[in-house]
Amino acid sequence: MESGNDKKKDHREISYQVGWKKGKIQWNEGASDALRAQRGQDDEDEVIERKRLQLLWFPALKLPKVLLFPLLYALPVISFGLTLLLVYGLRQR
Repeated sequence: MESGNDKKKDHREISYQVGWKKGKIQWNEGASDALRAQRGQDDEDEVIERKRLQLLWFPALKLPKVLLFPLLYALPVISFGLTLLLVYGLRQR
């Protein structure tokens, strides 16, 4: 009987079936090295993406609470008025 350390691992094929499609996955020796190299590039891409998102989603200006409540009611009224103005302008042409 062979112990676990002495036994050489054979690279087996893994078969799979997804729906009607069947296939086999074979062992690739160089795949782990390629994945390690790609992982380093992915880390750099993540840092660049995070910085770009931070630039895009910077915090909004903070207004005093005294202005927020009137602004909450004024913006819909202003938006509606501008929409009516645009529609009126289109009707004139």
